[in-house]
Amino acid sequence: MEYDAIIIGGGPAGYSTAIRLGQHHKKALMIEANKIGGECLNYGCIPSKAIIELADSLDYLKSLPGVSIDFSIDMKKWVEWKWDMINRLTSGVEKLCKSYGTDIVMGYGKIVNENSVTVNGETFNAKNLVIATGSSPVIIKGAESAYYNREILDIDHIPSTLLVVGGGYIGIELGTAFAKLGSKVTIIEMMPNILPGTDVELSRYVERKLKQLGVEIITGVSLEKMEKGKNYKARLSNQQEIEAEVALVTVGRKPNTQGFGLENLNLEMDGKFIKTDRRKRTSKENIYALGDVSGQPMLAHKAFYEASIVADNIAGINSVVDYRAIPFVIYSDPEISVVGEKTERYANFPLAANGRALGLNASQGVYRMYVDEMGVVKGGAFAAPRSSELISEITLAIEAGLSAEDVGLTIHPHPTLSEGVQEVAEAINGKSLHFKSSR
Repeated sequence: MEYDAIIIGGGPAGYSTAIRLGQHHKKALMIEANKIGGECLNYGCIPSKAIIELADSLDYLKSLPGVSIDFSIDMKKWVEWKWDMINRLTSGVEKLCKSYGTDIVMGYGKIVNENSVTVNGETFNAKNLVIATGSSPVIIKGAESAYYNREILDIDHIPSTLLVVGGGYIGIELGTAFAKLGSKVTIIEMMPNILPGTDVELSRYVERKLKQLGVEIITGVSLEKMEKGKNYKARLSNQQEIEAEVALVTVGRKPNTQGFGLENLNLEMDGKFIKTDRRKRTSKENIYALGDVSGQPMLAHKAFYEASIVADNIAGINSVVDYRAIPFVIYSDPEISVVGEKTERYANFPLAANGRALGLNASQGVYRMYVDEMGVVKGGAFAAPRSSELISEITLAIEAGLSAEDVGLTIHPHPTLSEGVQEVAEAINGKSLHFKSSR
């Protein structure tokens, strides 16, 4: 049979495209070489947030005045639980895809031409190809024996000392978690500040918390050499030497463009990424690329969104991407969440003025809203507990063209962290209830 689409990759980009095509009553074949759910569900987004949740829970109790706790962590049991949780999730995704008529083949797909793919010695044909092969961690030459995101989340104990190479969002998230779980953590970053590309006014709250946790942060240096013996020994570009029981490398990710016959298509590239237009079409009309392999930012929710665009176009519906309101979240402490654009007109509301935050023993952070000259919401930036759950209100406001006044007039429950969103909206017009701004 000829499929409407063959999808190479079963991660968030691939499986969501399969589901969306099924909702359009289109027949799809999805090929996955490893595990349904891809990097995000199996090795990234889901398990990393699970260990962060464990660490945050312990840190919260330890930080409360008058509370004294003794605890032990059996990481082997935690890892078993983690995989059981992930397998429930991924098996549900697989069943959902099949319920929409998607055929799934496990194996390494190889593109023959723009209409044919071979896998496990069998050739399949389709009107359209969808490339959703995701990304992989960048491996540092000479540091192949180090832990990367997959290995660290399967570790069978809490290391006494942990060296994190890379102070981007992955390194900060996992470094913070292990510091809270009891590791003595050192983070090195080649840029002048941790979380490069993040507003320093936001990242300073994270740096402050890391220092409270006893994390050593070394910026402006790179890794020159790493050796593995009983421990890991690293030499930095400033000739400083660091020894740690475990070394974790988190220096970025690269798109997966090798090993599946992409060279047979002669597609136009955008650097290391596959170039696409606003319909997520490549330089060949019947071939689409989405998710990490098609460009920054590498976010699962961006892939979910792009899947709808791809499926629409394959189904004959003219849809284009609009990236005005894609939220970006760093699951640090506090969480940093950003969406939209910066404008000259903005307002701040301090986390310390939010009653629910104080009840959580959290006071370091800020809510910020950006508006245009008419007061229409254009962006937001939060450093606050659970800001990942709060930023969607700003995302919706941008999509709907709401004004700060609209958000400020929306009744929020009390006491909640979400009240900070209402307060910062009111602050745009100088009418915040629980904080008087000097602006």
